[in-house]
Amino acid sequence: MNGSDADGGNAREGGTRNGASGGESNGSTAAGDAGRAGSPAVGDPVIRPAVDDAGAVPTAADVSLNGADRAERPDRVSSVLVAVGAGPHSGATVDVAREIADATDAWLELFHVVPSDAALADAAPDDDASGTVAPAGAADADYAAAGERLLDAAEDRLTGFDRADRWLVEDRTAAGAVVEQSAYYDLVVVGAPTTGTVGRFVFGSTTDTVVGDAEVPVVVVEADGSTALDAE
Repeated sequence: MNGSDADGGNAREGGTRNGASGGESNGSTAAGDAGRAGSPAVGDPVIRPAVDDAGAVPTAADVSLNGADRAERPDRVSSVLVAVGAGPHSGATVDVAREIADATDAWLELFHVVPSDAALADAAPDDDASGTVAPAGAADADYAAAGERLLDAAEDRLTGFDRADRWLVEDRTAAGAVVEQSAYYDLVVVGAPTTGTVGRFVFGSTTDTVVGDAEVPVVVVEADGSTALDAE
């Protein structure tokens, strides 16, 4: 899906985007050929070595692997779900996800969640229900447009990397959307928890929920200073 999914329900059932369905990778996976992850032999674990190597990304201060025992195939990473938002860790999150994908020949899904009508109805008058920066009193179209700009910025940051799709979806919570979609991927990459209203929908308590409830291992990225995606 290149653009907004008007029906969050369809998206949570897998959906389609840019020709890939249900989070399946269009790229090729060479099990055991893990690039900078030490090129382990076939059958050797690749997830932790790839994440450890990604910790050397200059924009990242900390990269942690959570729930490693959830991996169905520790020797393979073919698809990575990347939570894209407006928080200060967002640029580093994309950088780390790319590093992991380079090491494992994985396909990246740049995933951004905008608030559904139900989420907006639940928000207090002074709250921003989205991790997307949008004008006060913004309509759904404004959130979607701002989300598309963030996805554009994430794609721009992946210059030279061609195994990536983008997916913008509506949901009541970002945590629920990421957790539900996690079952279709081998790994999830999210930014560290963010305080304040901007970014809370995607990176606030969402990070803890995703770490605790995702079906697959989760990589949490903390930036070395602010590396927010430029969505201008």
